[in-house]
Amino acid sequence: MSSYKQISVEETKEMISSDIYLLDIRDKSSYSSSHISGAIHVSNESIDEFVANADKDKKTIIYCYKGISSRDAAQYFFDIGFKDVFSMQGVMKCGLILMSSLKEIYRTLYST
Repeated sequence: MSSYKQISVEETKEMISSDIYLLDIRDKSSYSSSHISGAIHVSNESIDEFVANADKDKKTIIYCYKGISSRDAAQYFFDIGFKDVFSMQGVMKCGLILMSSLKEIYRTLYST
């Protein structure tokens, strides 16, 4: 029996230009402070509305903080009929590390 698939940050970047759902399942305040461009925040409160209006044939990539909760969510979406579901591995953890590194590089290059 098929299920959802794991996807890396790099693979996701290649797919973002296509017509996909990119779902952020972190808490609302984390989503509000930072999220991947084009991501839709889906919570326990909004999931029913999203599912009711979604095209279940469209690729759906789900991310969280570390890629753990997104696996459960991806399985749920697959189980309710979404055809092409992915769980992104470690996206926000990687993103925060990258942002931290970029800030340090910026400080080093542009400090007076």
